[in-house]
Amino acid sequence: MNQKSSRLPILTAVLISASFAGTAFAQAASPVITKTFNPALVALNGNSIATITVTNPNAALPLTNVQFGDTMPAGIDLITQTGGTCSTLATGGGIFSINPGTDTFSSTSNVLAGGQSCTITVSVKGTALGAHINTTSPVTSSEAAPGAAASGTLTVVNDLPTLSGWMLMILAAALAATAAIRL
Repeated sequence: MNQKSSRLPILTAVLISASFAGTAFAQAASPVITKTFNPALVALNGNSIATITVTNPNAALPLTNVQFGDTMPAGIDLITQTGGTCSTLATGGGIFSINPGTDTFSSTSNVLAGGQSCTITVSVKGTALGAHINTTSPVTSSEAAPGAAASGTLTVVNDLPTLSGWMLMILAAALAATAAIRL
């Protein structure tokens, strides 16, 4: 056997193992979590819906055991879950736990397919005046580093203007603009 032909199997083995190593040890991107309140402005003791969305940003790689928790800050009371898909058959099952007495809930999705998102919606009540920032825990999975936490703000005011109040403000602005044009 000549020297060139004896190197060919070694070179082939090195190239094949390098190509497998590149794909086998690829790090998955962390799951992404977002949080919103709708409406974001409520009257004292008014209700809002908090929506938490968890997304797998990896196009082809599933994430398993995707988890997050949430504790409402003082000024926001947790009422109940109103919907969501994070612990349903859409995500291979999982667990959703809610405890309105301690204003906490948590979610575990068994699997989020590549590019898949799931949501949790909960009803809350604004119980103290002011802007209340609610931040989730970081979102975790078995395949990736923890993703950043998500925050949403619920602002509680003494009283919201009624439709007639808004209409009066618009009418006053329109009259002021008309008077300014005539001058």
